[in-house]
Amino acid sequence: MTGKTHVAVGTAASLLVTQPSTLKELFICLGVAIVGSVISDIDVTTSESHQTLDWILGLILAVSVLLAFAESRWSLGIFSAILNHSSYSRIFFGTVIFLGICIFGKEQPHRSFLHSILGLALLSMAVYILSPLLVPYFAVAMASHIAIDMLNHKRVKLFYPLPGGIRLGLCSANGIVNGWLFKIGSLVVIIKMMQLIGRMGLAFFS
Repeated sequence: MTGKTHVAVGTAASLLVTQPSTLKELFICLGVAIVGSVISDIDVTTSESHQTLDWILGLILAVSVLLAFAESRWSLGIFSAILNHSSYSRIFFGTVIFLGICIFGKEQPHRSFLHSILGLALLSMAVYILSPLLVPYFAVAMASHIAIDMLNHKRVKLFYPLPGGIRLGLCSANGIVNGWLFKIGSLVVIIKMMQLIGRMGLAFFS
């Protein structure tokens, strides 16, 4: 599937599963889910790999800037919430381990290690070391990426390093189904955000 579809579906899945109830939780969910929804594709090996990697890194940077802006603008307590479940040393080591796993995964064939249960487990473990608070948002989004890629014609090595892979062959990576998944995912994200903001507004005026 395309990058925008992975972002829409991954964010929608994370919102539906984790059900954030505050603005702080919403921003954390959105930021972490976006990263989790695209991280698997840093292993792209086509002629467009550099553009894909640049797009993913740019998206992660944009998310970081957005979270920093939200924190400074509304004092949501995003970073203090992360630290309450972690420490500076854990954040450092978790980040180093996360990057190390990504560097290894980037050198593997596309739709292998970073699209596997093993890759999902190891990256989720690194996120857990960084801060347990972030794990559900990340794991659900990354799992959604792997799941919808299995709808395509190219095999996903879900049980890497075992040979073979899974492909349902129901649709192409950039066809009608991809477009509908993007639309449905985006609609779910908008509805969930409006519901949360609406509840907060009612609570404010009650």
